[in-house]
Amino acid sequence: MKVTDGYTGSGNVVSTDAPSYLVEFWRVTADDTGHDAWDAVEYELTECDVHDALRWAHENAPSGATVHKVIYACYRQPAGSTESDVHILLAGADPSTTPTSTTTLTWPAV
Repeated sequence: MKVTDGYTGSGNVVSTDAPSYLVEFWRVTADDTGHDAWDAVEYELTECDVHDALRWAHENAPSGATVHKVIYACYRQPAGSTESDVHILLAGADPSTTPTSTTTLTWPAV
């Protein structure tokens, strides 16, 4: 890790009183052509802070060597906004971005 005094970047600071977190658990599967395919289950966490979200993701990750955790902080745009919500990657990497993979998203039953 490299630590530097100060910050030389620029940009807008976005703050919210009620952040949410998106947690994805990815598993590799094989498709009919022999390429890797990925299946993801997503959870939205609210009413928690980043430490709670990271702990929850760690404690609730499915077991298995091919499970990848991806965690985002989410900033929801106000209702009626034409702007997209903002997702900031906190941990992990989306394995489905490999050019030879396909993706299936699955949402847990409520």
